Amino acid sequence: MKIFLTGASGFVGRNLIKQLIENGHDVTAAVRATSDTSLIPAGCRVVTADLMSSDSISSHLDGVEVIYHVAGAVKARSGEDFDMINAGLTAALVNAAKIQCPEALFILASSQAAAGPNDGGPQSSYGRSKLLAEQVVTGLSRYIIVRSPAALGSDDGETQSFYKWARRGITVTLGSNDVKFCVISISDLSCFMAMLADTPAAVGKILQPSLPELITWKRIHKAMEKATGRRILRIPVPSFLVYTIGFLAETMATLTGSRLLLDREKARDITSSEWLCKQHEVEQITGWKPELSFDETIRRAAQTPGQQ
Repeated sequence: MKIFLTGASGFVGRNLIKQLIENGHDVTAAVRATSDTSLIPAGCRVVTADLMSSDSISSHLDGVEVIYHVAGAVKARSGEDFDMINAGLTAALVNAAKIQCPEALFILASSQAAAGPNDGGPQSSYGRSKLLAEQVVTGLSRYIIVRSPAALGSDDGETQSFYKWARRGITVTLGSNDVKFCVISISDLSCFMAMLADTPAAVGKILQPSLPELITWKRIHKAMEKATGRRILRIPVPSFLVYTIGFLAETMATLTGSRLLLDREKARDITSSEWLCKQHEVEQITGWKPELSFDETIRRAAQTPGQQ
């Protein structure tokens, strides 16, 4: 199929491109002029576009059969910035698709944060912006929304330091021992999303692929020890201290104008014990299930980049 993709320079985007090319698809990736394209897999056609402009995007959508919208922000200076990037960028792409390729399948890479703990709705600005993006997409005739949980892989720049310190014998865990959350390996997420290009049963659905079990920090710690073959000192950071760090990060961001990866809202997400696992719904609708076990997911994630 002829596929158009945003977010090619990011962790999920470049892994998805690799899988799509392996599946035999013709992939065009749109990037900003300032994007680092060095890690985009060979075989992908790369074009430069203003992703906030429908006119700039439209010229690249002729004959496109599937659109993967993966680009977005996981950190921003404010809720307004999250909305502008995550929802505004989605709106620009949707408007371009309605004009240029109205019959194309639109697959949105959203986040479990859009559902919030216990499906009670988003409790962070990031989650609210992803929910707004989802609402924009539902105006299309053919769409699929993928609410991914945390995707784990060795080439994720945001988590490399965690694994680096684990290989040295130290890990830091956030919140209480009751904290439980969903995870998925980046290879499984890429395979699942690539499969959706030709999965009619998934059209119009919101899907949350993951391992079929909720994971605790204790479970991660044991898997890390198994993966590294050594004892690892676990340093727990209690919930109140996570909130404090979030508050200090907000204060620092206000003073410096930097973008936040952690604030009090995200601290609440991180320390929640009420996330829901919905892999059973994914399997019922699509027949798909993850290939890697949790231990294998951690083993691969803990490797140094390029080791696999």
